[in-house]
Amino acid sequence: MYKVNGLRHYVDIHGQNFAKAQTLPQNTSADGNGGGVELSGINGAVEAVARVNTAVTIADTKALTIKLQHSTDGSSWVDLGTVYTLTAASGNGSLAADTELGRFALPSTVRKFVKAVITTTDAAAAGKVDVIPVYLPR
Repeated sequence: MYKVNGLRHYVDIHGQNFAKAQTLPQNTSADGNGGGVELSGINGAVEAVARVNTAVTIADTKALTIKLQHSTDGSSWVDLGTVYTLTAASGNGSLAADTELGRFALPSTVRKFVKAVITTTDAAAAGKVDVIPVYLPR
């Protein structure tokens, strides 16, 4: 797999991202900066890939969670699933750029819109992440 600007390239949905180079929230949650992506009718052909865009640091005992939510109308959101979660311990909260964090295959029953929600419990969380909708090979 080749790289673009030092990051692995994925066969993604052109111009669509749940989060792109999004700075980690500090001790709070933030919606992905890509907003709600319209994905109805995908028939299970897309998955969300979370990766480190710029080196991430989370202090020991603190947590990083990336989840997906979906909505019928783009205003009322419910949890769809967790893409990645880490509670740092023994220094494992330092993640290098281009580290793939997790994948979540979207079910065929996904509602019309999907968004990422990124949460940390670390007031000093640093780094950036991507959450990318990519095609599943068929």
